[in-house]
Amino acid sequence: MNPEYIKLAQIAYNTVLATMLEGEATHQGNEWQEVDINTHLAHEAVHCVKYMEGDTSEDHIGHALTRLCMIKALQNSKLGA
Repeated sequence: MNPEYIKLAQIAYNTVLATMLEGEATHQGNEWQEVDINTHLAHEAVHCVKYMEGDTSEDHIGHALTRLCMIKALQNSKLGA
């Protein structure tokens, strides 16, 4: 396996975990699982736009990545995976 894939996966894992732990301060448990995919996509898009606009008020790439991972998890759960 390409070691760069492992590095990339580790960065993604660390980023999503840190973002989820940060979110525990303002969100209850696994409430993200009750949010529909289109709402997650809308939030992800806002983070991408804010990043492109130069907003540095939070880690917009980390939040966008986390929203996309939430979507993937929701898709997998609906497929029975």
